[in-house]
Amino acid sequence: MRRSPGSAAGVSERAKARLLADVAERVALLNEFRTDDFQDLVVRLVKDAREHWRDDRGELPPLGCDPLFDALVAIADESDSSPTGVRDACARALSAAVEALGAR
Repeated sequence: MRRSPGSAAGVSERAKARLLADVAERVALLNEFRTDDFQDLVVRLVKDAREHWRDDRGELPPLGCDPLFDALVAIADESDSSPTGVRDACARALSAAVEALGAR
């Protein structure tokens, strides 16, 4: 999921939605079989994915401005909570991704 620096501005909303869905599915699977490094794995996945949201100046969108980005960040925020909290964050992220993909 790594990209080269400076190439985020050309990432389409559709590609971001697919990436969000991929991260949510991966985290949901990891959540089913939690290991000691679960939170670290989730944060790493989210940090790698969020690079696709950087603009030409390298800035991430402010929270509340992009529902796909907000859903991605919420997955990391919930990574230290209960399995149910993580499951719900992943479900919301998948729902946002599906909605964004269906809007086209």
